[in-house]
Amino acid sequence: MLFRECLCFALGKVTRQMARAYRERLEPYGLTQPQFFLLIALYEEDDIPISRLAEAVALDKSTLTGILDRLERDGLAERVPTPEDRRVVHVRLTPKARALEGELRRIYEETNRAFLVRLTDEERRVLDRVVAKFEETPHG
Repeated sequence: MLFRECLCFALGKVTRQMARAYRERLEPYGLTQPQFFLLIALYEEDDIPISRLAEAVALDKSTLTGILDRLERDGLAERVPTPEDRRVVHVRLTPKARALEGELRRIYEETNRAFLVRLTDEERRVLDRVVAKFEETPHG
């Protein structure tokens, strides 16, 4: 197999293109791509347990903790202990984050669309099936 045929290399090239596009659009907001995707996930479902947020964005809790620390520092999210069980901590958006929602959702939708518009409807369906297959298949 040739190097350029390596799936990891091919997907990595596309991922870097997308990351660059997001980085350019997020720079004025001082957000990293991981912070941005956490905010997008919270716009879809706010005030959720950290464990559910970690699952939604496919990050382990320790990685998520560092990102949440920065979002809290910047006044965009807060961790709130649950009164019924103080071991369960919810993540909640702040009013500052809510004020950015329209702009950040626009960036999310426009950037995603800029890549998907290159695909036909059939190619998009195939891509969705292939991604789903990789997501359900164990490593190795």
